[in-house]
Amino acid sequence: YYVLRDFGPAAQAGFGIGTRVLGLIQMPALAVALAAGPIAGQNFGAGNAGRVRETFIKAVSIGTVVMIAITILAQWKPGLLLDGFSNDRETMAVAAQFLHFVSMNLVAQGLVFTCNSMFQGLGNTRPVLLSSFVRLFAYAVPVIWLSTRAGFRIEHVWY
Repeated sequence: YYVLRDFGPAAQAGFGIGTRVLGLIQMPALAVALAAGPIAGQNFGAGNAGRVRETFIKAVSIGTVVMIAITILAQWKPGLLLDGFSNDRETMAVAAQFLHFVSMNLVAQGLVFTCNSMFQGLGNTRPVLLSSFVRLFAYAVPVIWLSTRAGFRIEHVWY
């Protein structure tokens, strides 16, 4: 929101709507991923490495199928996911553009959710913590820096 302040209230509202909808459309893959961790941990504790691998493969497969379907919907008709949130055309245009851009990452996000859950299930929480710091610094620092540059556009935030 700090970086979007100069684009006006419609941009901030559209971003807010877009991020809330993004959170909702990530839920199915996140649910599958969060279930995979305890299943993998239980099988790891039982010494059944084959079932740990099977859990990972199935969770990634289900998450990928779900995220591909949602990506197609967000690319084809983002308005279907956004209907009813606002009557302001400018706000909804920003939200649709946001979903259009970030939906290209949904499959990768599903994979990250599953990997993080699997690491936690196997008792190794360091990769999850490290990846959170990397995401923060790889995204937040460059976008704040870019926002100070001439020619900064809202699309730069989505990229």
